[in-house]
Amino acid sequence: MITADAFLEALNLPTEHPYIPYDASASDIPDAVAPKEWSITNYFYSWKDSPSSSPAAQDLTSSIDCSSNFPMPSWAAKFTSNNVCNSEVDGAPPAIAAGSNNTSTEVSFLEEISPCLVAMFHMNIILWAPIVLLICLRRLTKKPLHRNQRRKTHTHADRQDGGESETNKQTSSSKTFFPATTTADQHLTVTTHTKTKQTAHKGKKAKATQDTLSFFAFPTNVFSKAESQDEAAMSSPTGGYFTYIVGLFFSALVMTDPMYVFEFSQAALVLIHLLIITLGMKRLGAKVALYTALPVSAIAFYMIAHQDLNLPTFSPGLYYDESNSLVTTAVSKWPIDKRTYDDGRGTPWMMTGDTRTGLPFMFYKIPEIDFQRRWIPLPDEKEAVILDVAFPSNNVIESNKRVYLVLHGINGDSHEGYVADFVDRQVRQGNVVAVMVTRGLGDSPILGDNILHFARTKDVEAAARALKSAISEVSDDGGLLLSGVGYSMGAITLANYVATSGAQCDLDAAVAISGALDTREQVNFLRSASLWQPFITKALRDTLLSSFGNKIRSRLSQQQLQESIKAATLVDFDRTFFVPYHDFDSLEDYYSRLGAMGDFVSYDNPGRIANVSIPLLCVHSLDDPVGYWGVYRDPESVVHLGKGNTVLLFTKRGGHVGW
Repeated sequence: MITADAFLEALNLPTEHPYIPYDASASDIPDAVAPKEWSITNYFYSWKDSPSSSPAAQDLTSSIDCSSNFPMPSWAAKFTSNNVCNSEVDGAPPAIAAGSNNTSTEVSFLEEISPCLVAMFHMNIILWAPIVLLICLRRLTKKPLHRNQRRKTHTHADRQDGGESETNKQTSSSKTFFPATTTADQHLTVTTHTKTKQTAHKGKKAKATQDTLSFFAFPTNVFSKAESQDEAAMSSPTGGYFTYIVGLFFSALVMTDPMYVFEFSQAALVLIHLLIITLGMKRLGAKVALYTALPVSAIAFYMIAHQDLNLPTFSPGLYYDESNSLVTTAVSKWPIDKRTYDDGRGTPWMMTGDTRTGLPFMFYKIPEIDFQRRWIPLPDEKEAVILDVAFPSNNVIESNKRVYLVLHGINGDSHEGYVADFVDRQVRQGNVVAVMVTRGLGDSPILGDNILHFARTKDVEAAARALKSAISEVSDDGGLLLSGVGYSMGAITLANYVATSGAQCDLDAAVAISGALDTREQVNFLRSASLWQPFITKALRDTLLSSFGNKIRSRLSQQQLQESIKAATLVDFDRTFFVPYHDFDSLEDYYSRLGAMGDFVSYDNPGRIANVSIPLLCVHSLDDPVGYWGVYRDPESVVHLGKGNTVLLFTKRGGHVGW
């Protein structure tokens, strides 16, 4: 058995930032407040380059000068105790002025958030489409009333209203002539009213029910009247026509949306559209229904004929090289039910990958994790990255357990939802989990100018080396294995590290979840660019600009900065921000270094993916609305590259890090 203290001692990493003389742990700082949790409203918070309202640009460096209008990062509170900010929100990075006093770099609030607003409007229409369609079908399938029935319905309602008015008049009159009544008089009135009702209905049970309703003066005709009015409204040209138009629009929308087509097939969605038209013909007449449907259907079918839905070209399942004995042995010991998701389990009530992606983030309760924070020194740059380590509750590590190195997603940290969920489950099983926080994220400082970019793998290399060294020191029999787990952007970085390091990889195995191999193909995923990427882009941009304003301003021109602020997608932001800041030759150059298959030319010249020396499992859902399935190219061919250590698992449903 190995204790947590022994493992940390073998890890031999500092508890403070090695190049800044202060305690970097927020939990050790009195009255420190942790960074605020993410909220979707954060996507619409914006800063503007206004010299009159914005303080001087701030960076998280050793020479922090906090403006009184903006809060100081929690990690710097103790180090700069002589200069404390009095702010309503503590623990958030300071705001910046992106440019100098030259107002030519100003970007209006509307210009910055308009992509998010458009995407949110589009997203809501897409998500609500099935519910709206069901409502329209329900209303259109109600049997329409004939004119005579409609007249009877209105006449009956008018009579009821008239009867109620007459009753109200009589009651009012009685109140006028007898302004005060005794309890006995009230009882007599109720009894008389009850007897009158009893003579009008037959059956003891019916009389008792009516007596009770009469006693409490319950309006028994409310529901029948509302239903009659609803039927009358649907039978009217206006009510039925509006429902018909809405049904036409949403049925045309779903049969041209790639996510719905992939989930339900285009033939089924076209039948729903034709059913709407048929019901409209019965409700409104053939001439009105067909003339109304003609333009909508013409556009929809034109899009079907000419639109490239870009649906997956391969089937879900497990792809691996059967000639690789290690991989084959692992697969044979892997129960099928543990690598299957499309058998009805999971969340079948979620209709598309959009809901399977968004709802878990919105409603899942993130568990609280007790991390031990350490810092990984990067001596060449005088920088350090955070390594948060979690141990089993008894602080004992069995020799047959595992150590995991986890890489979070874009703009995340060790408290990211799916990361915290994985950590919580693994420590309950007795395993050790270490989460490496991307440099500059998680409220961590960057002292030099080399801020984060996602093609960098040497930070992961340093973390894996430190963990591997600690394992070899505390585990004499070599029973502890070190496995890497990456999510989303962390999955891309992890796979790239495994491919780049080749035989020098310090991991024993790796799992990349909802990532990518050839990131150059991501530019072809237009649906992701229009629906999901505007939100992700703005969140990442706000984090970078609010934390590293001086560094960014020193590297980028005013025009480049303005273009990066206006970037609506991740591809645009990579092109306008990461490429010029880090001196990449082009977007193609950046993406070629970002993915494990970024330098892929052909299957005869595959590039670094052929250097994978450990089992690398990539898990991806084909309905992922954020990550493109095409980044894996041809799975049957990819798994045979090099020594066949790459394994691909695809599910039909699951969303982006959803399942």
